[in-house]
This record gives sequence, C-alpha cells and structure tokens, in this order.
Amino acid sequence: MIILKTLKWSNCFSYGSDNSLDLEKDLIVQLVGTNGTGKSSIPLLIEEALFNKNSKGIKKVDIVNRNSEGEGYSISLDFLVDDLNYNISVERKGSIKVVLTCDGEDISSHTATNTFKTVQNVIGMDFKTFSQLVYQSTTSSLQFLTATDTNRKKFLIELLNLDKYLTLFDNFKVAHKEASNEVAEIRGSMETIQAWVDTNPILSTTKKVLLELPSPPEDLISERALVTSKLENILDINNKININNQYKSQLSKLSATELTNEVEMPEGIGELNEEFTSLRTIIDQANTVLRKIEKLGDSCPTCLQEIDSDKTEELLLEQKSVVSVSTKRKNEVQNLVINLKKQLQVYKNHQSEIEKFEKLSNLVDNKLPSKTEDKLELEEEINKFTVEISKKQSEIRDISSQNNEITKFNTELDYLVKQVKEFKLKLLSEGAKLKKTNDVFANLEVLKKAFSTNGLVAYKIENLVKDLEDLVNQYLGELSDGRFGLEFVVTNDKLNVVISDEGRDIDILALSSGELARVNTSTLLAIRKLMSTLSKSKINVLFLDEVTGVLDDEGREKLIEVLLKEHDLNTFIVSHSWSHPLLAKINVIKEEKMSRLEWQ
Repeated sequence: MIILKTLKWSNCFSYGSDNSLDLEKDLIVQLVGTNGTGKSSIPLLIEEALFNKNSKGIKKVDIVNRNSEGEGYSISLDFLVDDLNYNISVERKGSIKVVLTCDGEDISSHTATNTFKTVQNVIGMDFKTFSQLVYQSTTSSLQFLTATDTNRKKFLIELLNLDKYLTLFDNFKVAHKEASNEVAEIRGSMETIQAWVDTNPILSTTKKVLLELPSPPEDLISERALVTSKLENILDINNKININNQYKSQLSKLSATELTNEVEMPEGIGELNEEFTSLRTIIDQANTVLRKIEKLGDSCPTCLQEIDSDKTEELLLEQKSVVSVSTKRKNEVQNLVINLKKQLQVYKNHQSEIEKFEKLSNLVDNKLPSKTEDKLELEEEINKFTVEISKKQSEIRDISSQNNEITKFNTELDYLVKQVKEFKLKLLSEGAKLKKTNDVFANLEVLKKAFSTNGLVAYKIENLVKDLEDLVNQYLGELSDGRFGLEFVVTNDKLNVVISDEGRDIDILALSSGELARVNTSTLLAIRKLMSTLSKSKINVLFLDEVTGVLDDEGREKLIEVLLKEHDLNTFIVSHSWSHPLLAKINVIKEEKMSRLEWQ
C-alpha cells in the first residue's frame, strides 16, 4: 500500500509560496474553485515530485508561477511504502536538486535522474499506471463507454497496459518476417549450391600424367651453324672470283698495242695562244682608230684646223689594210690553236687509257682461279638440317601444348573437387541452419499468433472484461439502486457495450444525461479499482475532476455513499461550485494573481 501523506509546494502554476495539502486527512475532500485557480494542477505536482514529468506534458519553465518573484519552484511530498516513511524534495532554480530520504536517511543517488529511478522502484509502478490510478476526469475514462466499439477496445488495451503485448506482437511479427526471409534465403542458397553440384559431376578424380618432352635440337643447330659458316666462306670467295673475272674482262678489252704506242704531247700551243691574243688586241685597236677616222669632219676636233680630205682617205685605206692583214693572220693562228687542241685531247685520252689499264692491272688477282666453287651441296645440307630442326621444334611445341592442356585439366579437377567438397559441407551447414531457422520461424509463428489481438490479448481482455463488468455492475447497482446493468461483449477487434434497464436491453444513446453519468461514473470507479488490482499496488489518493458536474443531486449522493465505503481511499472531488454540506471542503481562492488553499 502506497500512502501519499503531505504535499507542499511553492511558486508552482498559479500558486505562491508555502502551500500545503494533507492528502490522508479525510476520506472525501471537496476541492472547489473557479476556472484557472489551479484545482487540477495539484495531481500534476504529485506526478512531478515522483516522476519528474506530468500527464499534461507541461514544460518545466511553464510550471513556475509567472507572477512570483522567485525564478524557480519547489515541491515536497511525504509518502509511506511498506511502513517506511519517505520524502522526496524537488527544487528547481536553473538546475534541479532532488533529495530522497527514507526514515530520515538520505538515499539520493548522485544524479537527479537516478534518484527518480530509485523513487519509481520504491513505489513499484510506472508513470502511466500511477497517473491513471490517481487522476480521473470527464475527458479520460468517462469517454470510454461513448467511444466506438473499435476505439473502446484500443482504449481498454492501453488502459490496462495490454499494449505491451501488442508491442511484443509487432516485435514477433518483424522477427517472423525476418526469419521467413532468412528461410527463403537459405533455401535459395541451397538450391543454387545443389544446382551447381548437379551440373558439375565429378566422374573421376584421377589426374593425367604429363608427357615427356623431347631433347631440344641443339646438336643439329650447331652442325647447321658450321655448314652455314662454310657456305658463307665459299660465297665470299666466289664473290671475289666474280669481281676479279670482271676486272680481267675489262682489261682484255683494252688494246695493249695502242697503249704501247707513244703519243707525245703537242708543243707550242702556249706561244700560239699568246700570239692569238696579241693579234686580237691589235685588231681591236685598229678598229678603234678606224671608227675615229670615219667620224672626223672638215676640222680637227682638238685644234680646230682644217683637215685635208685626201689625207683622210689615205689614212682610212692604210688603216683598213692593217686590219685586213691582221685579221687574216688571226684566222691562221686560230686554226693552228684548234689543231693543237685536238692533238692535246688525243694525248689526254691516251693517258687516261693508260691510267685505267694500270689500275685494272693492279686490281686483278692472278692467284684467284677463274672458276667459282660449287655451293649446292652445302645448301642442300643446310636445308636438311633446317627441316630436321623444324620437325623437332614442332614436336616440342605439340607436346608442350598437350602438357598445358593436361596441367589445365588437373588444375580444374583440383578446383572442382575442392568446390564440390566445400559445397557439400556448406549444404550440410545450410541444412542445419535451415532446420534451426525453421524451428525459430515455427516458434515465432506461434508467438505471433499468441500475442496478436486475437490471441493472448483477446484472452486477457476477455477475462479482464468479465472482472471489469462485475465491478461496473457492483458500482452501478449502488448508484442506480439496482435499476441498470451493463454487459461487455468482446469480438475480434471490438468491445460492444450492452445496457439493461430493469432487465430490458437499451441503446446507450437512449440514456438520459443523468443516467449516462451514473453508468460512466460506475465505469470510472471500476476501471480504477481493476487497475489497482492488476498493478498489485494500492494507492490512497484519487482525484475526480469535474465528475459531479454531470450527475444530478441523487447521483451525487449515491456517489458519496459509494466513496465513503472505500475506507482505504482518500478521494478529492474537484468541481467549480458544487459542495456537500457534510464533507470536508477546500476552497481554492485566487487573489492578486496568486492562488491559495483555504480549509472550510
């Protein structure tokens, strides 16, 4: 049993400093105030103290009273668990300071986060369960009956923490799919391996023996080299003989008789050339004088004296005679020069033939024979060696090629044998893996079905709904004097509600607002009690927010009668204005933007 005892707080929400609330003083306490005074924020403070969060998701910065002078806030809660007195103190001013004591001893952890984890371990329930046990409103559980059949079942699953089974179902579903894919992958791998083994049968594992290579034709190559050397020598000698014979042939064509007759070089050609040159000069000079005389007039161009025409004529004739004689002599000398030049050319030709003869005579080797040696036999011998060498080399290439094929065959055989061996081992391994995976797949199939909405969840809901139904009818019987009854009908995905009015089934929408309020309130109390039983943790505090607002006076009286029978429950009825004259009452008053509690 968890007993919440005293709540203290400062500068939280609309409240100022030094607020306190005794949570176990009375069985029923009315918490009355107008909107905005902070009635509904009190259970949020309890959540913040124990779990460092609240069910409305309000941020820490918005918890601080905006109108307070301080920058932070503080919350303190005294509670009893298993006869041990605990206090949790939370102070937030920039940073957070959390202190947890047990019977006066500090049991706080090094960090605030770990301290809150310690608190949760002490009270033995999670945040969601705690909030649903401590706080109920018209916007939560009271909407349960008016929801759709499908949403009603979803609501019940979430409310009773059965959604963890659906989470497990989702996990099993994913794992089931992964296992299915793995099975398919393994089977595909095995089929591929088996197909390879079937298409690569090993008929024999015997390797082929390599053939012996013939010895290389090195001796034949050496012998052919010797013969080739001899042939090259003969070819060289025959070439020299042929050239020598050509020299002899050219030499024989020269006339030895003509060459032996002496031809003397002509003399006087130099003097004749000089005389020819001198005559040509005289003629040129005479012609020059002759042209001058022909140009003369009646007077001398130098002295301007008259010249005798007869004298001029005489000079002309004399000069012309000189030119004529000189020209004739020039022609004679020129003819002589031409004849001498012809004789000179004959001499030069004779001398050239002599030089050629002497040169050929020097080139001719009289020791060389005139007939060339026979090379045919050596060429045939070389060809014979070449054929034999080629034959042996061809044999070596053929056998080498065969050995390459044999080596390739042996290598492929080794690889094939190794692969088949490895694949057969892999087939065994994959087979074992397949069996294991199939077992996992089968187990996941069972688990998936078990944790589906039609499996364990449906079973749990079916059983829990029966308990819920009994609790609802227990409360409803008291609130309606036994007039109304309720039955839950569970299908695959739905939770139907059947209402009976004095034994006659009616549609829930046919109920009046007051009748519906009694059914809803009975359901609310039943859900809270069922949750308390399921969580195996009882807690003494319940806040009913605006529940009385939907009830008539008779319904409110019946509700109070029911709550007074809950001896281990301290109920706080939150309302705007309604109050019961015989119940404890706390007015929530807001003055100067600050709220405070006032016991009445």
